[in-house]
Amino acid sequence: MALSGTMVAATLTAQPSPTPLPSETPLPSETPTTPPTETPAPLVIDPALITPTIDPGLGLVASPTVWVGNLAPGNIEGLPQAILLVRNNTGVKEIIVTITNYSASREQTVYYSYKVTGFLAIQILVGRVEWMVQIPNKRIMSGTFAQTNKDKTTMRVELQKVVITGP
Repeated sequence: MALSGTMVAATLTAQPSPTPLPSETPLPSETPTTPPTETPAPLVIDPALITPTIDPGLGLVASPTVWVGNLAPGNIEGLPQAILLVRNNTGVKEIIVTITNYSASREQTVYYSYKVTGFLAIQILVGRVEWMVQIPNKRIMSGTFAQTNKDKTTMRVELQKVVITGP
């Protein structure tokens, strides 16, 4: 019997009891307050970055301006270079060629972006080349190749494919 009495007492003492609120704590008000909301900063677009074009069926349409040139954030002086000849054989007036070039010797990166109408010769670093070709209103193609020496490489862009010949 002593064991049964101890179990009942242990069960009763383990039950939670309501905790009274301190006497100085204010009770919640009838009108709930909402937390402040963050106001997002307005999106500011530099008008110089957008070139408007006119579409006869839709009116004025904005399209982004293509960055043209090359950017070499590191020191590429003394790194071996080669010539990449890009030929536009698409029949489209202008294509956009974007290249990310990684040097083999010092892991330097150079970014290129050019509009090509006929052909264009670019000096690239010997190393890995990632390319993307945009044929406006047609398609986008991409790929990679290795420029293993200082010889010339040719990238021939056609409507359905890109053919790369060289070292």
